[in-house]
Amino acid sequence: MKMKKLILPFMILQMIVNQNIQAQNKTSDKTHNLSIDTSAAFRYNLFNSGKVTFGLKAGYTYSNLYGSELDYIFSGNKTNWLSGFHAGILVNTQMSKYFWLKHELIFSQRGAVVLLSDSINENYYSKLKTYYLDLYPSSLTFHYRGFQIYAGPYFSILSYAVIQRKDKNANMYLDRSPFGYPGNFEEEHKYLQKFDFGINAGLEYQFPLGLLIGVKYNHGLLDIYQYANSYTFDDTKLDKIKIFSRSLMFSLGYSLVRCKKRNKP
Repeated sequence: MKMKKLILPFMILQMIVNQNIQAQNKTSDKTHNLSIDTSAAFRYNLFNSGKVTFGLKAGYTYSNLYGSELDYIFSGNKTNWLSGFHAGILVNTQMSKYFWLKHELIFSQRGAVVLLSDSINENYYSKLKTYYLDLYPSSLTFHYRGFQIYAGPYFSILSYAVIQRKDKNANMYLDRSPFGYPGNFEEEHKYLQKFDFGINAGLEYQFPLGLLIGVKYNHGLLDIYQYANSYTFDDTKLDKIKIFSRSLMFSLGYSLVRCKKRNKP
């Protein structure tokens, strides 16, 4: 009888201990699952809820030059628009319901159709082609139901440039002197700056499936022709050569992580 009285409390104590151990294991499992779910939710909110979207874009570029000294470099004070291309990547960062920031890195072909002349061929039309790496660091964007209106600065690095010229037999060839040769004298070869800066403004629409269409205007604010030795060579052109770039870009693109939320009116 005494033995039964001793065994009963021991069995009850063992049952309590077992229940505590099982409860602790369940709590640990829930905590572990919660940490996993929280991490997954963070990744979802960051990349899939519209906070940050990534994409690709490419399209047609229509470019030209403007300025008061066009006839100082070319054989006329007017240039014509040139067709080109562009391609790159974009990132959109959602700051609030309607306001985003747009960031882009684009490789673009720009330039103009210009008039040249020499003692053999007289006047003839030529294509000045420039290749830039364009950075749009942060354009303020108003976003409403897929429509985006944006504006901001851009910075460009010249990677290459050529111009068409005629030889003595009137055959066209490509001359890379606008990009600059080592040892060139500037009174003979006026070459392009390696850096450009300006402003851009555009309109874009994103379809629900992620397809993008848009148009952008770039307006250069820096003189793109370098002529630093005007004083040295006693040139009558004592001021900078005021020639600037401008371009229109028509783009198609795709948002790799599309925004699943639409702003309601």
